[in-house]
Amino acid sequence: MAKAINWPEEFYDEVINEDLDRPKIALRLGTLYYDNGYYVNGEAVDIRVNHKIVRRAKIIDEMRIAKIKELSDDILSMYKSTLREKSKVISFLASSYNKTVDEEAVVTIVIYQNIPLESNEEIDDPHVD
Repeated sequence: MAKAINWPEEFYDEVINEDLDRPKIALRLGTLYYDNGYYVNGEAVDIRVNHKIVRRAKIIDEMRIAKIKELSDDILSMYKSTLREKSKVISFLASSYNKTVDEEAVVTIVIYQNIPLESNEEIDDPHVD
């Protein structure tokens, strides 16, 4: 199974409609992915919604770590449209990880770009169990 970036179902429409031109980011609480070199620049990954494959992407930079308070507007502009403010990032990560999160929390930044599906690749529909 390929590595994946998974989004909750609330982001299905946005993930499906994202372009192939602009980089995107995923933020992961803590440094586990960073410490273990999990995502590698240049590798292809599945983009999943609710654990079902909906598209593919390519990691386009080295992972970075930063405190939430250090996230620049440029970085946040690549995040999901409803999560481009630090207060919303904090709420989303606290809810997703079921942990207390504040602006001092460290996140791993994964930068990727959507790529077209190959003609022989299949996707899953996250609305079907």
